[in-house]
Amino acid sequence: MKIEDIDIYHLPLWACAVVDEISEGCKNRLKVSPEYSGIEEESDKLLLKYPFISKLIDRDEIEEPMDLTLEQTKALSRFLALDADREDYERIQLYLMGCQHMIEMLQLLELL
Repeated sequence: MKIEDIDIYHLPLWACAVVDEISEGCKNRLKVSPEYSGIEEESDKLLLKYPFISKLIDRDEIEEPMDLTLEQTKALSRFLALDADREDYERIQLYLMGCQHMIEMLQLLELL
């Protein structure tokens, strides 16, 4: 089996548990980062102040058009930018954790 043959959407339960554990480890490592914590804090404040953002990102049913003020539009734009930054931090952290795991594996196999 090749790595590209693995369908991540149909993983067995044990593989899902591994992915969940790695994801949790990533979030725990990022919690000590002041930049990441700042992103989360600002995002949380925006979600509390502007509940319509939660409705949009939670994919709730929207039953009528939303007329947003300039302030609300700026808040939504800021939230989306923060969310993109958060995802970037998480992606980089996962990559670094993968590198760390690969080095540990190579050391165990005595290839490094």
